[in-house]
Amino acid sequence: MDLLSSLKEIQAVQKNRIEGKNALFYALLFLSKKKTRSTGFKFAYTIWSHFFAPQLMTQYKLRRRPVAWVDHPLDKKIPFKPHHVSIYLSFTSLWLKSIGFIYREFGKQSLNEVIKFVEALTSLYLESAKVFLQIQSTTNRPRYIGGFYFQVIHLFDPHLHCIPSLHVEIVCLNYTFMTNIIDKFAKNPAEYQREKDYLWRQAVLITDSILLIKQHSVNCVAAGLFTLTSNNYPFVEKDACQIIDALFTGPGNTLPVGEEIRAYIHKLYQHFLEEHRSKTNAKVLVDFLHTYPQTKQDNPRDPVFS
Repeated sequence: MDLLSSLKEIQAVQKNRIEGKNALFYALLFLSKKKTRSTGFKFAYTIWSHFFAPQLMTQYKLRRRPVAWVDHPLDKKIPFKPHHVSIYLSFTSLWLKSIGFIYREFGKQSLNEVIKFVEALTSLYLESAKVFLQIQSTTNRPRYIGGFYFQVIHLFDPHLHCIPSLHVEIVCLNYTFMTNIIDKFAKNPAEYQREKDYLWRQAVLITDSILLIKQHSVNCVAAGLFTLTSNNYPFVEKDACQIIDALFTGPGNTLPVGEEIRAYIHKLYQHFLEEHRSKTNAKVLVDFLHTYPQTKQDNPRDPVFS
């Protein structure tokens, strides 16, 4: 892809009606409305009780849980690109802007769908916690704390809930869920293609970013996509495969090992689906973590799937 084509693609992504929304405004609006307030507070409480609190309890030795290191040799082949931290941190503002757009575009008729989406996010945290509360997981992330964003991450993120990746789960579900809402309420869904393209591109870029800033392993991506597919969310195997195929293919994001990374994630994702035939989705991931090769920090692991 030449420079002119790349610039045109970037401009096309920017010219949409979601990106410019104010995430904080819509967060406050959601919490202020009587119909949505309880859903919003339940979501916030679930994040604290099932994501942050268990990590802090482990970090400060208030509760003992096994912790698995889930690095893979492929992770060492992915360069550390700290400037991707801003896109990594945008996953919350992305879904807030998305529900703000839906509400402003389609009005009160869409409110029940917006509520269902936030309820789905809540269930993602609860479903992922079925793994977290049995065995936690981490990776060897760089000690780099340059810049404000990394200081915030290292200060508030104990980095013990890597598998499954909630970043992957949330941004991918945001794409499929919002696309379905648009198709349901829009008189002409084709008029919203720019918004759909933006949601898709952000899902891919944010998934790229979790690997580029070393917050997750390639194993975490497969686990996040599996968690979405193996539950009753509007996200199916075809969606997962499309996301994997798009990783590290965009302008400026290609890697020499991109094909190897995509092939591994595909293989592990399919392995999880096969395991799911006889196990619950949580047990699939818990068993994976319990049997994953444990090595000392900073030493490469032997690959589980070559």
